[in-house]
Amino acid sequence: MAITEPDTPSSPGNFAMVTPHGRGPAAYDIQAPLADGEIGAAFDATNREMGSGVLYPQGPRQAATETLIQSPQGFGSGGYDIDAGTTAGWPNDVEPDVAGP
Repeated sequence: MAITEPDTPSSPGNFAMVTPHGRGPAAYDIQAPLADGEIGAAFDATNREMGSGVLYPQGPRQAATETLIQSPQGFGSGGYDIDAGTTAGWPNDVEPDVAGP
């Protein structure tokens, strides 16, 4: 026995234009194609001009995470913390002070 009765799919045409809350009749086509090509080209041009090939350098937490991910099985069994780098005001080590497994 079905809990919810089946229904027909909604009409994309009815949802193509959405008027935002606020002043003015500024309708947005939420189903319009994205400018992925333009965005990607601008990103690639910036990286070419900067000569780095990456947007941001790898931080210490990402480096520690990469080490863990690329390590052999059992690597972190003796203890391995990823505490380096910024903590945005939080303590570096937020583990509880109890003996655990």
